[in-house]
Amino acid sequence: MIANEFVIEVENTPGQLAKVARALGKEDINIKAITTERIGKQGYIRLVVDDHEKTKKVLEDNNFLYTEGEAIIKSFDDKPNALAEVANSLAKEGINIEAIYLGSFQQGKVNVVLVLDDIAAGERVLGS
Repeated sequence: MIANEFVIEVENTPGQLAKVARALGKEDINIKAITTERIGKQGYIRLVVDDHEKTKKVLEDNNFLYTEGEAIIKSFDDKPNALAEVANSLAKEGINIEAIYLGSFQQGKVNVVLVLDDIAAGERVLGS
C-alpha cells in the first residue's frame, strides 16, 4: 500500500515531539507509524497518519516545517531473516532504501514503512 509520509523538522530539544503529537491529537489525527532522528541540532519526525489532508492543515496552521512524500507500507511475517529477504529483493533490482521504520504488530505480522528511491519499482518488487 502506498501512503503519504511527513517528515517534520524540529529543534532537537525536549518537548518538540509532544508539541507535534498534541497538535495532531487535538484534531483526532491518528499516527499509524512514527520514528525520530537527530542530525546535529535538528530533530526529524517521520510519520504516517490516517488523514493526510487534515495533517497538512494542522502542520501549516502550527507553522511546523515539513516535507511530504510517498512510502510503502507492507506487512511481513514477524520472523528472523524477514528484513534481510526484503532488503535483498530491493537491492537486486537496484532500489535504494532511504528510510525504514516499524508501524504496528498484529498476530505474527509486522507493518513496515519503506521510503524508497523508486516507489513504483518497490511496489512491483514487494507486491501490493
